[in-house]
Amino acid sequence: MVREAAVAGQFYPGDAHSLSGMIDEFLSRAKKSDYTGEILGLVSPHAGYVFSGQTAASVFKQLTGKKIDTVILIGSSHNYRIKDAAVWSGGDFSTPLGNVHIDEDIVKIITAGNTGIKINNEPHYPEHSLEVQIPFLQKVLGNFKLVPILINDMEFSDDLANILFKSVQGKKVVFVASTDMTHYPDKKNAEIVDNDILKAIEKFDTAELIKRDAKWLSQGIPNLHCTLCGLPAVVSVMKVCKMLGCDSAKIISYSNSAASEYGDEKRVVGYGGVAFIKTGKKTDIKNENISKKEFALTKESQIELLSIARESITRYLETGKQYKFGTKNKEIQQDGAVFVTLEKNHNLRGCIGTTEARMPIYEAVSQLALAAAFEDTRFLPVTKSEMKDIEIEISVLSPIKKISSADEIIEGKHGVVVKKGFRSGLFLPQVWEHPQLAKKEDFMSELCYQKAGLPRDAWKKGDVDIYIFTVFAFKEK
Repeated sequence: MVREAAVAGQFYPGDAHSLSGMIDEFLSRAKKSDYTGEILGLVSPHAGYVFSGQTAASVFKQLTGKKIDTVILIGSSHNYRIKDAAVWSGGDFSTPLGNVHIDEDIVKIITAGNTGIKINNEPHYPEHSLEVQIPFLQKVLGNFKLVPILINDMEFSDDLANILFKSVQGKKVVFVASTDMTHYPDKKNAEIVDNDILKAIEKFDTAELIKRDAKWLSQGIPNLHCTLCGLPAVVSVMKVCKMLGCDSAKIISYSNSAASEYGDEKRVVGYGGVAFIKTGKKTDIKNENISKKEFALTKESQIELLSIARESITRYLETGKQYKFGTKNKEIQQDGAVFVTLEKNHNLRGCIGTTEARMPIYEAVSQLALAAAFEDTRFLPVTKSEMKDIEIEISVLSPIKKISSADEIIEGKHGVVVKKGFRSGLFLPQVWEHPQLAKKEDFMSELCYQKAGLPRDAWKKGDVDIYIFTVFAFKEK
């Protein structure tokens, strides 16, 4: 079975000669960017070639001369409301330039588990967002295999990134996130928003990107429908590229539909091109003690741990005894350092944890949930009547790493521990989300004063030990 081209003759020429000539012309005008390292991921637009073809060509020009086994192509469905990530497994993808085989080995791996990543061919048949990338790849790479994925729900970006990381080991792959940018403000607003979103991507920080997306959508800009129509695809690609060692994002190109002879400056779509690069800089290797890749747990493990936390508290309230849980889930049988946080009506109600991995994660969650509910001396013990209003968050910590100065702390990413003598204090990375503590100066000063009982500027003195860590955090919905 073959997936025939759905938008040939509409988004791009329908005959091989015209299509090949158009792409050659685009590529001849595109420039190879100056960078050091290996490109593992790309962001490319998916409009008709008369609008975004030159931007896409600038993106794929970066792959010229490279040998790639498989392209993992991730976009969004414009025709179906899909909840799960939909993976194609229905035979070759066809374009006027020929057929591209599917990498069925990777498809089998990523759809084998009980996750939200499933074989679902139906939404792929009419979809243009993946198809329009393929002729460029055929011209630049020649022979390669393909894994087409559609994802509309951010909920599955972590699972998708984690399983893709495991599935591509030992293969030469490149990930491509297919997305256009702003829809459909005027030219001036499009360029303002697109520039800010590209800066967020360039920072290589998915949390910051999601935050800026929400910020712009709340501004009331006329006709602004979205900042990235393929936001879940972009976030998924950023996450897996980070796991694979990418440490740099480079903006390759930007344009918008107003530049086309068919464009309208009053109703614009933006087009951006980005590369995610593994530079291998020695300055980054020293941070690998935190983790080779960003730690994550499957959705099943998250659900089980949240259930254990809540059950531990409710059973204790009913019986006065700690219930001993068991599990067959090997992922949460590994030792881990954990914090359990309780919130009531968005206010802190208890938080207890440890920075050392002393017991299996599921046991730590059970014990620390009880400690947060009944032993946090800042609060009265949680009562049975409160439980309906309590929201539980679990944070699993990486090993902590001592650093030489606060310059190594990355805002929005690192949790921090400060120690001086018998005094110490800890802030989880989630604390960065408080507007008053979003800057390093405020974050560190409050950590010293509030948590460690030290002067606010103690962290600047040189006699305070500073440690950093990352977390994988998840909460009840």
